[in-house]
Amino acid sequence: MKSFIAVALVLVSSVAVMCNPPNPELRKYIEDCNKEHSVSPKDFHEFMEGKLSSPSENLKCATHCVMVKQGSMDEAGAFKPDVAKTNMPNDDKFAAAVEACKDQSGSSPCETAFKISQCLISHK
Repeated sequence: MKSFIAVALVLVSSVAVMCNPPNPELRKYIEDCNKEHSVSPKDFHEFMEGKLSSPSENLKCATHCVMVKQGSMDEAGAFKPDVAKTNMPNDDKFAAAVEACKDQSGSSPCETAFKISQCLISHK
């Protein structure tokens, strides 16, 4: 469940092991977005585990891509907390994390997605 929360958080996007999230649709989003933004599965996994010290802009944009595909963020970087919560219904801890992180923002949609994801991961 923690794994899925982490991914869902990013993505709200989703993870026990980020490279193999339990939801096949989410796994495809991650694979597609990593490929589109030239992010290695290793880097994405390290980010989800909180072990990546200097994330690239590509990683930030892959995070945004996953969140957009999940419907928890729009292209302009507006986070949709209610949609994010539907990814983990009946999970009070996840709902509290979404509430705690929903106002994070950055200088671009990619930066905003990254900051929200980072915040959500810290609450897992």
